[in-house]
Amino acid sequence: MQHLSEIAHVGGAFHTTGNRVKLYFEGDEVFEAMIEALDSAEIYAHMEMYMFLSDDLGWEIARAFARCAQRGVAARLIYDAIGSSEADEAMFEMMSEAGVDVHIFRPVAPWRKRSGILGRNHRKNLIIDGRIAFTGGMNLGGPWSRKISGDQTWRDTQISLEGPAAAACNQFFLETWSKVGGLPIETSQKYSVKDSGSWSSECLVVGGSGFAKRKAIRRLYSTVLKEAEKDVVLTVPYFVPPRRLLNLLRKSASRLKVELLVPRNSDVGIADWVREGLYPALLSVGIQVQEYTQAILHAKSLVVDDELAVVGSANFDFLSFSLNWELAVVIQDGEVVQALREQHRKDLESCEMVKPDWALSRPWWRQWLGWLGAGVLRRL
Repeated sequence: MQHLSEIAHVGGAFHTTGNRVKLYFEGDEVFEAMIEALDSAEIYAHMEMYMFLSDDLGWEIARAFARCAQRGVAARLIYDAIGSSEADEAMFEMMSEAGVDVHIFRPVAPWRKRSGILGRNHRKNLIIDGRIAFTGGMNLGGPWSRKISGDQTWRDTQISLEGPAAAACNQFFLETWSKVGGLPIETSQKYSVKDSGSWSSECLVVGGSGFAKRKAIRRLYSTVLKEAEKDVVLTVPYFVPPRRLLNLLRKSASRLKVELLVPRNSDVGIADWVREGLYPALLSVGIQVQEYTQAILHAKSLVVDDELAVVGSANFDFLSFSLNWELAVVIQDGEVVQALREQHRKDLESCEMVKPDWALSRPWWRQWLGWLGAGVLRRL
């Protein structure tokens, strides 16, 4: 991770060693682990969440947060105004009444301080005592729970981090906390980002913080693609990259195998149309594109060669690289890489490869919108 660690020196990242990383591909499993961690919190529980729904699962997490505050743990929550717009305010009021310090990120109300529309907090970041953190693509709500959604459960990827990488995740929470006007925090925690834990994973925790630090996540992907030697497997729900990254990905295909896994139909239709407009450019250089045809694919991961993986909240799109607040973790650990590759093989069982005649199965209007959107994208 020598070249990647250089990102930390220019800001927007923390290089940590001695971590333990656990992968989750089932929401119910990670939600259970999050609640267990909340119930074990001794110093603080910090969370920033894009989508915090007030369904049965959301209320269960909310009650766990409330229990933290009620027993004297410093519980702090930031939720995004747009991502959580469908949530019942009563859930956040319940947590506030229990003692949780609750803040909203960029309310869509011009008369309120720190309001706005663009530049959302898209992170999914929970940290307990600076000893364990949970991050990735999963929001809090029924779509990620098989108990609630059954076969329609969204396919996603989440990780837990134990060790100094958890403290690094907290550094990015503190950055957001300052942004929303939270009071200064002075607290002890299990690890600092300069410590070395007792485990084997090396992690680079990278945070994109809106327009001011928009290059952090983009720089990460650029560096990873340039350093790849054998192959790249990219899994993303929205593939709408800026021109530079699109060109870099196409250039990489001339010297290594590039696989792209995307949904046939995501929850954002316009992103699907624009992505399809890019298919000719991808297929022409030999990039293998697979479309996931089951439930919504929402996972965001990148596997490079046999030793490096990236998991986080950032999509491979203009919003994540330029406007949104995001979090990504680069993991150097062969076992984690192999686990992600195994999940990729399972995903392929529910995929169809995009072939040169793919357009025959799309209506003309969808092809036209894709062509138009791709043309605009190439100028960004």
